[in-house]
Amino acid sequence: MPRDKFTVGDFWLDKRRDGMAPDIWQIATYKPGSRTVVYRSTRCRTDELEQAKAVLRAHEAAQRSKKPQGSEDAELIPQLLNYVNEHGPDVLRLDTVESSFRAWVGFLDQDELTTGARVADIDKVSVTRFRRWRMRPHEWNLQWWDGKAYKHKSDGVSGEAVQRNIEDLRAALNHAEAARRIPQAPRIPSVDKSLRSKARTHQFTTAQLGALIAYADHEQCVQQWLWLMIATGCRPDAALAFNPLEQWHGAVIDLHPAGAPQTDKRNPIVPVIEPLKPILEAWQLDRVKSRKKWWGTAREKLGLPATHIPKTIRHTVASYLRNANVPGEQISLLLGHKDRTDTLEATSDIYAHGDPLKMAKAIRALTSFFRSVEKEAGKWRAVHLLTITPDNNKIIVVRKAAKV
Repeated sequence: MPRDKFTVGDFWLDKRRDGMAPDIWQIATYKPGSRTVVYRSTRCRTDELEQAKAVLRAHEAAQRSKKPQGSEDAELIPQLLNYVNEHGPDVLRLDTVESSFRAWVGFLDQDELTTGARVADIDKVSVTRFRRWRMRPHEWNLQWWDGKAYKHKSDGVSGEAVQRNIEDLRAALNHAEAARRIPQAPRIPSVDKSLRSKARTHQFTTAQLGALIAYADHEQCVQQWLWLMIATGCRPDAALAFNPLEQWHGAVIDLHPAGAPQTDKRNPIVPVIEPLKPILEAWQLDRVKSRKKWWGTAREKLGLPATHIPKTIRHTVASYLRNANVPGEQISLLLGHKDRTDTLEATSDIYAHGDPLKMAKAIRALTSFFRSVEKEAGKWRAVHLLTITPDNNKIIVVRKAAKV
């Protein structure tokens, strides 16, 4: 009876011939140069043969994916893994890319294509099935590349979220084409604009922002993140990656994270308003990748509308500046993009001629806005008592003196 139980390509399942780890299935392969058999653990025991087979298939596909293949032969999932491993260090928000890839794998695990889908299988029909699956209630339970198990349950996502998933998949397949592993990346259709959400119109009041600031009193890293967005109108990702030791230069801040790639979404150089300086001086570096869970909880506890808090802060700042009659060119310089009301023809013109130190109206408006939020935070603290339980749960109680 042969010792191996399963063979795929140049690899097979076996037990170590030297008796080491006798209860663990190993991926074995022959190295002609040294005339030896090399083993790699599957971390699956003898009674987990089917699981070991799945590990072997994934390993063989990953090794094969690094060589030129036709689109009909190249498996899709290994190309996603290659993108993360090889291009990941250059991606500003790698966690969102991996989240997109988990959505694709979760879909394939339940779709007729299965997780063995080939690159050629990604076409208009399969992408339409993915879009419908994502926009309806769905869930998945996956063992991921890092060895962790991920569970996800959703009532359905927006067309924008599906479009982001599609764009991340495009990037991975374009990377495979550039590396000459597939002859040509497939054309992946976008989500129809009629299925995407309307432009956001919601804005926060200064009272709502003040409540958010006060709610974060016991979490300096969160609170400084909120203050930076309020004081500059910067993008949430730029605020998360901010490091004052590298980006604060006296009277100005360079909002573009050091070493981050340049994209169409520019992170500009902006003035530092006076009330922000103490926050920058006491800044604590924070390596968190996302605050999605935090703002979801804060939104529920504070009774805020169902909106994306960080981006809504940015929209609120922009609207406040417009209502304060700040010139469109100054608003554009702060936001890092061309505003529809600008007279300048291109963003490059703003960067060529805009001086963050010559934005008196914008600086006055931002300072006034900051102080208003600060005042509202004080009002919220006077009315509410915030306590934290041993299990790190926040409880908000209305003070007795404030009760009617």
